[in-house]
Amino acid sequence: MTQMTVTIEDVSMYEQIKQAISLLRGVIDVSPLLKRQNGMDRAIEDIKNGNIYTASSVEDLINQCKA
Repeated sequence: MTQMTVTIEDVSMYEQIKQAISLLRGVIDVSPLLKRQNGMDRAIEDIKNGNIYTASSVEDLINQCKA
């Protein structure tokens, strides 16, 4: 038996891709192997989603954190 790895960027398409792959002749099983995100992956995702904050000073940062 041979295994194939498929990397998917948009997780929301997982079910559609899983269904398409399972229709291929010879495919026995399609199961996810989810990659755990590290801190850098989450930070890059935050930037892409626009979750960015700015502060003019340390006091301003602390006040934003309290709010």
